[in-house]
Amino acid sequence: MSKFDLRDVSKRLSESRDTEAVVFEFLGYLQGLKPDWQASLAFYEVSRDALVSLYLREGDRLVRQDIMVPVDQLPTRLVRKFFHPSAFSNAPSRRSLLSSLFKSSPFYEPEGAEAVALRPVAPIPDWVSCVCMPLADQEDLLAMLVLASRQKGAFGNRVVDDLVAVKGMAALALAQHLYRSAHLTPQNAVADEPLDEAPGDAAADFQEQIRLLDQQAAGQTGQIEANAAKLEALAQELDRADKSSSNYRQELERVKEHLHALEEQSNAATQHLTEACTQLTETQDRMAELQRTVGFLQDLFQMLSQEHDSQEFSSTMVMWFSEAFGIERCSLMVLDGSRDTMRIAAQRGLDPAVADRVRVRVGQGISGWVAQNRKPLFVRVKTDAREVTHTGQDVYNSDSFITVPLIHGDRVVGVLNLSNKAAGLPFDQLDLDRATLTGSLLAMTLGAADTAQRSAAWA
Repeated sequence: MSKFDLRDVSKRLSESRDTEAVVFEFLGYLQGLKPDWQASLAFYEVSRDALVSLYLREGDRLVRQDIMVPVDQLPTRLVRKFFHPSAFSNAPSRRSLLSSLFKSSPFYEPEGAEAVALRPVAPIPDWVSCVCMPLADQEDLLAMLVLASRQKGAFGNRVVDDLVAVKGMAALALAQHLYRSAHLTPQNAVADEPLDEAPGDAAADFQEQIRLLDQQAAGQTGQIEANAAKLEALAQELDRADKSSSNYRQELERVKEHLHALEEQSNAATQHLTEACTQLTETQDRMAELQRTVGFLQDLFQMLSQEHDSQEFSSTMVMWFSEAFGIERCSLMVLDGSRDTMRIAAQRGLDPAVADRVRVRVGQGISGWVAQNRKPLFVRVKTDAREVTHTGQDVYNSDSFITVPLIHGDRVVGVLNLSNKAAGLPFDQLDLDRATLTGSLLAMTLGAADTAQRSAAWA
């Protein structure tokens, strides 16, 4: 069970008013866990390829320092993990919100010889134990967290694995506030590209625009009705007098032109109102998807915070995942000792007798292709699967499926297969985001168990 209270962390970060408030709460929470921990947060600017600002927590005060630390002056292995990834990562060109939280390298433990290179961003110069973690939004690196201690072995594998979830929540909170600050300040000091305005601010702007347009339309409607009455009275007067009078005809034409202009203005106002309503609906949909993703993440962390039998953990995760997604078929495949063949460790919706005999070599079939290439395969319709061909040996209620790799550190530990969504519906981007998050957590758990087994064997 995690030693961190994720609900408390989420509450602190969600109640923060701005970016610096998020940093203040995040650093304060980390340093409050243990008296020997010291933390710093260095923000990255991609246009300069450098760390440009450093935040430290001193008591109840947040200290900000302007720095200029080019990435190429940091330790080489750290740069390769966080800033300039190797080609073997095969990362996709576009990634959704939250999907990069677990795909990037989760942490880096510097050696003592690298202390000099890390001195500009380290919270204390004479550290004995240190760990660095990236805070990222999609494929964009926002900042780098540096945790240091004067005690040896302060950051064990269990502690670091638990910290990954905490720093992921902090990265999400920072990204949300950066969206808002990008709407207020076009030249953002942390990110080098303009960000979309936050859904909440956009909704307020659209509501205000709708109110103003309603007032304008109401005023124009009254003016149109008044002019219509005036036109009717003028027409009656012309009928009683002489309809051939040139003066009355000129006045009538002038009023008609004015009325036509008002009608055009009313049509334009109606069109603007319709566009504003459409934009508001799109913003509300984006906000609802974000809330659904955050709710799923909270449920997942709550489920993981409970105690589980290590022998039944994979089956428990598969069953919970199937219920949460509303899918009829789900399987978790893991590598055997030779690391070139996978077997089914847990499943739902398959014949147990058949599942126990399944063996898939890395590189063969859909699961083998995903394990070899270390990137997910997301198929909405049959024509999307250009890289591989479905075997067609089993019965599926649609052509849509998702297969994600389980990567711990630099090693593939297995794959997660999803198919047969309820009512034959196709999977969507939100399903892929959730599958990637769950796959990352499964990979951490399976990788940690594998590491523990190998350590026990050597001992």
